[in-house]
Amino acid sequence: MSIKGTILIFASAALVSSIHSDRCPTTYQRFTKDHTFCKPASSSCHVLKKGVNSKDKSLILKFHNEYRSKVATGKEPHAGGLPTASNMMEMVWDSELEVIAQKHAETCVFKHDCNNCRKVARFPVGQNIAIKKSTKAIQSADWHWMIKKLYDEVSLFNKKYLKSYSGGKAFGHFSQIIWATTYKIGCGWVLYKEGMWYNSYFVCNYGPAGNMNGVEVYKPGKTCSACPKNSCCGSSCSRSGFKAAYPGLCKILSRG
Repeated sequence: MSIKGTILIFASAALVSSIHSDRCPTTYQRFTKDHTFCKPASSSCHVLKKGVNSKDKSLILKFHNEYRSKVATGKEPHAGGLPTASNMMEMVWDSELEVIAQKHAETCVFKHDCNNCRKVARFPVGQNIAIKKSTKAIQSADWHWMIKKLYDEVSLFNKKYLKSYSGGKAFGHFSQIIWATTYKIGCGWVLYKEGMWYNSYFVCNYGPAGNMNGVEVYKPGKTCSACPKNSCCGSSCSRSGFKAAYPGLCKILSRG
């Protein structure tokens, strides 16, 4: 689908407590002195707008979890019809991943940071990045449209990779979105001017990282039958005092 005056570019990569300090914590320095958190915003980038607000965060979670639920409950007809998932986690927002994703967005460089550059103490971190270029001013970040474009790579996916993922394929955005054991997400965004272009730059960091070669994307089977012990799903959530908003997704009970 083409849009006049607009260029869309996407990229994805694998491997990958709220932090608001301007310093470079030793926690990150031990991974690399070039950690993204420690990098200043680009002085040559003409940023017009930046950041994700509470509405953005809610929408990002909603869109990701709706797509994950679609796959988990066996309602995805593409890729030969994907089987139901027994261990698909519900995603929750992570402030640390958000801060690092925002730092990367503010470099205004459409390129993945290194694996250790986005790593956190809890886990390796995956990443999806996308940029929308337009000759007309962009008013806000269209997360729904962008996440849909990433998920639409399902049409390129082959379910043979469910059991053992193989990288270097054209469906990396999709596979990260539905990676069963990824349950943390934090995103950043900037709108900046570059010549005639208004660039809307999206960065989402995921943990624990998906797209790991030789690892299963998700475990096919009866929905919720392989949820981890510290989670609930469906009716078991109400018994635990939680609301299961997304069918087929394992809802984490502890936010650690």
